[in-house]
Amino acid sequence: MKQQTPVSQSGIGLTESERPAGSNDRSPGKSWWRGRPGLNRQTLPLLLLVVVSAISFGARIAWIGEPCRAPCTTPSDHVLIFDESYYVTAARAIAGIKPGPKTPYAGSPTGVDPNSEHPQLTKLIMAGSIKLFGDGPFAWRIPSILLGSLAILGMFLLVRSVGGGRWQALGASMLMAADDFILIDGRIGTLEIYAVTAMIWGAILYLQRRPFAAGILLGIGACCKEIVPFVGLTFVLIELYRWFMTSRRGVSIDGWSIRTALRRLVICGVCTIAVFLGLVEAFDYVAPPYDPIAHKLVGGGLIGHLEHMVHYRIGTANQPGPNTIASSPWGWLVDYKPITYLFINPAKPSPNLENIYPAVNFVGIINPPLLAGALIGLLIAIIGLGRIMAGRGVKHDTETGNRNGLALLSVAWVLGTWIPFLVLRLFFLRVTYFYYASVITPGIYLGAVYLCDRLYGRRIGRWRTGRWLLLGFGVLVLGAAVVLYPFTPVTPLAQLPFRW
Repeated sequence: MKQQTPVSQSGIGLTESERPAGSNDRSPGKSWWRGRPGLNRQTLPLLLLVVVSAISFGARIAWIGEPCRAPCTTPSDHVLIFDESYYVTAARAIAGIKPGPKTPYAGSPTGVDPNSEHPQLTKLIMAGSIKLFGDGPFAWRIPSILLGSLAILGMFLLVRSVGGGRWQALGASMLMAADDFILIDGRIGTLEIYAVTAMIWGAILYLQRRPFAAGILLGIGACCKEIVPFVGLTFVLIELYRWFMTSRRGVSIDGWSIRTALRRLVICGVCTIAVFLGLVEAFDYVAPPYDPIAHKLVGGGLIGHLEHMVHYRIGTANQPGPNTIASSPWGWLVDYKPITYLFINPAKPSPNLENIYPAVNFVGIINPPLLAGALIGLLIAIIGLGRIMAGRGVKHDTETGNRNGLALLSVAWVLGTWIPFLVLRLFFLRVTYFYYASVITPGIYLGAVYLCDRLYGRRIGRWRTGRWLLLGFGVLVLGAAVVLYPFTPVTPLAQLPFRW
């Protein structure tokens, strides 16, 4: 009788405490660090994680007050980037600063939330930061910077939660740090990094079989942006795969049954909804929702506020024109129609952007080489999972079990967070934008890590071809990260011919 694949409580592979020492923790290249005090196979990835986090933090906080209109003496001289014009203005209103005459919410009173189409939590956090640090770009953006660092650490633990090794986990964190799409979200005052971070840590808790805590965190995250619960479909896909493997392929998963899986999903879902509704009700007292079009408070209590948010979504449900920034979900996976958040060229300023320095180019686009590698990795993962489900070519050992956990999570995350947008676009004609793809990116990073793991150790004759391919991939990703960095003085992406 074949030995069954050992499977952890949290995923398809074994967790750190369950697998043999050193299993699936292969370090890349020669072990140059052997014999050095304090460095070994277990501690080196953690040390490098600290280094990566520090570099990413520095890249995001650098020039935090830029760009700025000369002579840059007041908070209003600092240029708001993309949708900061909505969320920062709303946060300032909550903090008691009256919106200026040229802002989106001009004429709105203070102490209310004029951005009432979204829940208040993100704006309340920024308002608290303004109260603490004063009105300025540091206060507007430091919460996003801190959450960006928390998301990078979360990617490490997310990989570990499905049995991935420390080097795989480090790779996922490095790829997130190298993606300027998330780097920009992690340095400007918008909603996306709040949502991504909540989804990553909610998934970690769910995979660790803590659905109550996961539901609470996802409910809090939904109060930042309503799309956070979309990650719940990822959980459903994972549980469906486990059900298939246990019922049809006889794979033993420690402590798993259809009843416990349904119980986890229900607990997580109910907690998410309950926390979301309870917090929105509480926030409506702290920062009452205000309708800037009707020039009055949104009435009707919790139900009235929810109806207002739904009506806003219905109001944007129309076919976008060819010259708008709207894009379709099926284009996100090939970097189709990215968005220029802000482009400043002091030598040739655009209208209303005169006397602003320095030159910057904030572009919402997923790192192209990273995305290409991720799509290859996801395709290989889908084929591999399909072969396992068909009962062909299954290798029963610890390393393969852990690798399958990474494959499952990458595919489930991309599908689980992408399909809801596709449904909204196809059946409800909901306008979608490229920056919505930020919640898909953790699955992109996992897919790229899966490809790297499959390449590692591949040989053609005596040549370690896989390691050279990994090196080339890393150079391309790093090069793209430098070119796309908002303050890199290069030809702006908006003027390059390959921008669709």
